[in-house]
This record gives sequence, C-alpha cells and structure tokens, in this order.
Amino acid sequence: MLETIKFLNLGEWAISVVAAIAIWKWILKGLAEKWFQNRLDLQKQEVNTALQIQKDLTLQQAEFEKVKLERVLPILEQFNGAISEHKMMYNTYVSLIINKGGILPDFESQRLKLDGEVIESLASIAIYLPPEFRGLVYQLRKAVSCSWKDPLQIYYLLLDKGGIKCVVDVCAPSNDLYSDLMDCFYDMCNKYLGISNHEQSYASLLKYHGFIYSEFLEPTNLNAAQNFVWKYILFHEYVSINERAEVLELIEQEYEAESAV
Repeated sequence: MLETIKFLNLGEWAISVVAAIAIWKWILKGLAEKWFQNRLDLQKQEVNTALQIQKDLTLQQAEFEKVKLERVLPILEQFNGAISEHKMMYNTYVSLIINKGGILPDFESQRLKLDGEVIESLASIAIYLPPEFRGLVYQLRKAVSCSWKDPLQIYYLLLDKGGIKCVVDVCAPSNDLYSDLMDCFYDMCNKYLGISNHEQSYASLLKYHGFIYSEFLEPTNLNAAQNFVWKYILFHEYVSINERAEVLELIEQEYEAESAV
C-alpha cells in the first residue's frame, strides 16, 4: 500500500515536472522571448531615433553654415564697407574738432547715403545673428544714423567746460570708442564665421572690448572724455537733454579737479 502511494506521488511529481516544462516551453518561454524581443526592438528604436536626431542636427548645422557663407557673409561685407567708410569720416570729424575746423559740405549727405546702406544690410542679416552680435551691429547702425554736430561748436564747448586738455583727451585715440566697437565687430565676425578659434562667448567678447549687452549695448567704466564721446558725439540723438547735461557736469568736475592739482 505504501509503495503504491509512493508510486502515485512520484507519478504526480513527474506529471508536475512535465507540465511545468510544457508551460515554460509553450507559454512562458514564448512570453519571455517576446518580451526580450520587444525590449530589443525598443532599444533599437531609441538608438535609431537618437541617430536620426543627430543626423538632422548635423544637416541643419551644415545648412546654416551654408547660409552663413552664401547669404550672410556677402551682406556682412557690405555692412563692413559702409561702417568702415563712416569710421573714416568720424576720424576726419575728430580731426576737425581739434583743429577748429567747420563741417565739410558733403559730410551729411554722405552720412545719409551710408545710413541707407546699413539699414538695407541689417534688414537682411539681423535674424541670422546671435543676440549680442545683433546688439553690436544695431549700435553701429545708431552711430551712422546720428547727424554730425558742428565740430567748431564741439571744440568751444569742450574748451569752455574743461580747457584745452579736455579737447585733446576727447580727440585722443585712447578714448576712441568707435574703434573699440569696430574691433569688437571684427572679433565677432571671426567667431561667427568660424575663421578664428574663439572659445569665448559673444558676451565675453563684448566684455573684453569694454561693453555689456542687456536690452541694448553700452560701454563700461567710462572716464569723462569717453562719456562725452559716447553720449555727445557718437549717439547724441539717442541721449536725453538731461543725460547730456550730466555729461558736461562730469567734464567740469573732472577737469576742474585736475587743474586744481
């Protein structure tokens, strides 16, 4: 009897093993294989998606580089030609101030011509430029857009407020903020076009040349002469009467203090 029971138990165990093997082979194994296959397919899909994204980004970058060379570079060259010519006019203007000269007959008409060229260039390239670079070219455009004040009046105003030393300082190359703007422009062009290996950000380039950019571009750490150049000569049409009055007060304070010493 005991042997019969053992035999039956052994038979039940054998049947259980066979059933378990059958369940694994035909059901669980299939489910496991399907799960692993789905997992593998999902991983492949993720890899393919990542590769496609990288490919798209590479193509977009290549396309943008092509736009830079074919569309933006020629216009930047036109813009550079206009502001370079205006900068030469500015150099002449500063020379007229220190030499007590009057405004030249065709100065204003030539400035208006250059202003039109600059506006046309900006309309074509502004959307392709990073914010800091765009802020810089807009600031240069503002310089071209401002009319020329009578250099003789500037001379006597500076002479009255700060003496001859003030006149010399305002006209000195060391206080030529227009050159600083131009140098910054060239560095940004080199970075934008990949000509130089600038690892600096556009904001760092601005800071290097003595400017900062938030809503608009402005210089940092100006002395009284530079402040006059910026607000009374270069961008006088973008400065309020009160600000210009403050500029003259700073001139008087600084040069009176120097004469007292």
